[in-house]
Amino acid sequence: MIVPNGSDIPDEKKVHLITIMREAYVDFSKYDIQGLDVSGYDTYHELQAESYTGTLLTNIFAGGTIDSERSFLTGLGDHHSFRTYTNSYIWYLRSQGYTTEGSHPYYSWFYNRDEINPYMGYENYRFLEGDYEKLSGAFYVRDSVFYSEIYNDFVKNKDSGKPYFSFSLNMQSHGPYYTDASISNKEYLVGNYTQECRNAMDNYMFEIMDGDTQLLKLVEQLRADEEPVVLVVFTDHLPWMGDGNVFYEEMGIDVDITERESFRTRFETDYLIWANDAAKKQLGNNFLGKGPTISPHYLMNLVFEQCGWEGPAYMQAMDELMQSLPVITTNEFLLVDDQLCTAGELSAEQSEQLRNFHYLQYYWRNEFLYPALKTK
Repeated sequence: MIVPNGSDIPDEKKVHLITIMREAYVDFSKYDIQGLDVSGYDTYHELQAESYTGTLLTNIFAGGTIDSERSFLTGLGDHHSFRTYTNSYIWYLRSQGYTTEGSHPYYSWFYNRDEINPYMGYENYRFLEGDYEKLSGAFYVRDSVFYSEIYNDFVKNKDSGKPYFSFSLNMQSHGPYYTDASISNKEYLVGNYTQECRNAMDNYMFEIMDGDTQLLKLVEQLRADEEPVVLVVFTDHLPWMGDGNVFYEEMGIDVDITERESFRTRFETDYLIWANDAAKKQLGNNFLGKGPTISPHYLMNLVFEQCGWEGPAYMQAMDELMQSLPVITTNEFLLVDDQLCTAGELSAEQSEQLRNFHYLQYYWRNEFLYPALKTK
């Protein structure tokens, strides 16, 4: 039986938690693409160097953002309709006295977030309509506005005296990355590529390099803040790069889903967990090091681990499963001992652990444990 609270967060360990999922962000410097200027990634690499970092193996490629989003927030690797109250780590944090909110500067109806977010435990969520549209004339709100508002919301919460949790998702780096012209004043990709490929990469790199600059501004604000803050940044999926992945092929990146060797390339993204000095001191952790490759539904486990929190009983059970089955995808493969395998290739013990995973998922999806907090 999973009890609602599991283990409470001790008051002396309650720090603010700001989490951000970056749309389609990928570090192309990992792929040794000929003619691609990757010097702009230095900013991101500097942030990684002062963080606890690792990789995710997601369920999605070039679309399907909501899968990684809700996996992270609920701990569920296999989702359902979310048409009623659903257990989540948002509800858990809310039960611990946290303010729970976030923002996504796009239409509220997209992925039914306006209807579903309250069922997941958010007290407040900001969208494009009536909100970000007043702050920016851009169809895809710029990260300069987005990150500034994330910090402003954090600051506004200070008057409440409550610890703060937010989850936000940007739009600036969302595709399509137009192939008919370049919006950048710099050529990021040169060489024997089609003009369409060069345009798409120039446009993509321009957006994410600017996004890195804006993210660093947010980090510097949090670094200087006297309140203890932990920042989590991760990516939902790789970007779309031409119909049929033709631009990946041009650049020599194999993302063929039918091949085991290219599976990790197709679905691998990054995560980092960073803390300001106040949080490091309060939690007694430097938030440095190399983390494991995991599924997105385990990422909050690592966040809690770095914070020294045990979390709800469901998370504690998932901690044990993560040690043996760190990647469980909705595609064909799992990752065991850093090797891809299918369910049919598991040992008898591992097969039993996978069954336990599905039992846990079913219970967590269907037995809502926080009825006293219902507001919808």
